Amino acid sequence: MNYIKSQSSTEFLILTGLGFLIVMVFIALSANEVKEFRDQKEFFLLKDLALKLQKEASIAASVEDGYERTFTLPDKLENTVDYSIITQNSVITVNSSKTVFSVRIPDITGNFTKGSNKIERKAGKIYINRQ
Repeated sequence: MNYIKSQSSTEFLILTGLGFLIVMVFIALSANEVKEFRDQKEFFLLKDLALKLQKEASIAASVEDGYERTFTLPDKLENTVDYSIITQNSVITVNSSKTVFSVRIPDITGNFTKGSNKIERKAGKIYINRQ
């Protein structure tokens, strides 16, 4: 009789341990998937911002002189992703600590910045944040 009780207890502990091991493996795999999802989301946030800036520059390049528009860029994307913008040789590069995205733009003078930005077209040239 004691043998049956101890066998049941042993089986219960083995099955509980096995269940615990399966749950731990599932959690580890899920954490990796969440990290990959977060990295993908960050890439798409940077891509969207770069394409928005490209669109702003393209619109300014396609209209007549006198065009002027003010728009705001957030300090962080979705309040979590810190980023920087580099404008160099008709290319805008938006980067964060994990990823980078670049797009070609028309020739511009000036740089996009976080916060308020003013884009204008004067004498056939596009100016960003001209003083």
